[in-house]
Amino acid sequence: MKYTLYKEANYKSREWMGGTTEEMAIYPKTSSYLDRNFIWRLSSATIETEQSTFSKLPDYDRVIMVLEGEVVLSYEGQRVARLAALEQDRFDGAWKTESFGKIKDYNLMVRKGNEGYLDIIFPQKDNSEFNSTEKSSKLKTAHALFCKDGYFVVTAGGQSHMVNGGETFIMEYETGEEARYSIMGEGTIIRAQIFYDDMEGEVGPEIIPSEKATFDDFKLCVYLANVQFRWAKYIIKSLRTTWFDEELSRAIKKAERFYLTSIVFLLGITAIGICIASTDVSVAVCVAAMAAWVIVDCLLISPLIYMVFMPKPIRKHIKDINKLTPYEQRVREEELGKNEQVDRIMKKYKNSGRNLGE
Repeated sequence: MKYTLYKEANYKSREWMGGTTEEMAIYPKTSSYLDRNFIWRLSSATIETEQSTFSKLPDYDRVIMVLEGEVVLSYEGQRVARLAALEQDRFDGAWKTESFGKIKDYNLMVRKGNEGYLDIIFPQKDNSEFNSTEKSSKLKTAHALFCKDGYFVVTAGGQSHMVNGGETFIMEYETGEEARYSIMGEGTIIRAQIFYDDMEGEVGPEIIPSEKATFDDFKLCVYLANVQFRWAKYIIKSLRTTWFDEELSRAIKKAERFYLTSIVFLLGITAIGICIASTDVSVAVCVAAMAAWVIVDCLLISPLIYMVFMPKPIRKHIKDINKLTPYEQRVREEELGKNEQVDRIMKKYKNSGRNLGE
C-alpha cells in the first residue's frame, strides 16, 4: 500500500463555462483530463449559473455528490434527479446532462470497465476500523478520503496521518492487498472507493524508464538522423511499418529545431570550400574532400547531435505499427490526419475577424 496526502495547494484549478473546477487527484498521475487518458479522477466544482451543461465524457461513468446547495440534474432521454447537500447520483458520462441550481459538488469519474463508489463517513472520537464495502474482481483498489469539514486521523500500514478540512488522503492497494485502515476525529469525510485495472497502453502512453546511453542508441541515432527528409518513407521501406512514439517524435523535433544539423553540415561544406579555394588542388581532391565530409556528417556529427536529445533506450520508442497499443493507434491516426502546414496557417490567423466570438 502507498499513500498520498493532497493539500489544497496541490489541487489544479481551471475555469469552465459554468464556474470553476479543482482537480484533487488523477490516475495515472501523468494523465490529463483534457486528453481523456485517465482511469479515474476526483474533483470538486462550483456551478455559478442557474443552468449549465456538463461536458460529455462518453468513455467514463460519473458519480456526483452535492457539497453545498441543491440541484436538479436532467439526463436527456433518461431521467431526472434532485439532490440536496450530501446526496449523490451516478450517471453515464455520454449522456447530455444539464444542471439547474447553484451548487458546489464532488465528482468521481471512472473509465468504463472500472468501478467507483462514494459514501460518507462521520468520524468519531474513538478509533473505528474501515475496509471496502463493495466487492470487485479488479486488480487494484484505491480509497480516497476527502475531509469536507473538521479533521481526522487515519492510521494505515502502521502509520498515522492528520488530515484537515479541504485535504484529500488517498491509499492505493496492489493486487492481493486488502483495504484496511482506522479513522478517528470529527467532521465529515467523503470516501471514494475505486476498483480498477492498470489498462496500460489503453488510455495513455507506455512509461519507459530512462537508461544510460549505449552503442545501440548511437547506431539508432545514425538511422534517425538520416531519415528526416520529406520523401523518406517512400524510399526507405522500414519506415512504412514503424512508428516513433510521442516522446521520440518530440525529441526529433527538438534536434531539428533551428535546422541545427543542416547548419553544421553547411558550415563544414563552407569551410572545405574556403580551404580548396585558397589552395591549388585537383578536382578529384575537391570531390573526395566533399564526399568525406558528407560521410563524417552522416555517420558521426549529426548522430552525435541527435544523441543529446533522444530518450534512451531509443529502441523501445520505435514501434511496429502492427503491435501498437490502442492508445498508440489513436495517436498515430491523429498524426496521419494532421496537416502541419494548414495548422500553422490556421494558428497564424486564429485571431482574424472571421473567428471572433467562436
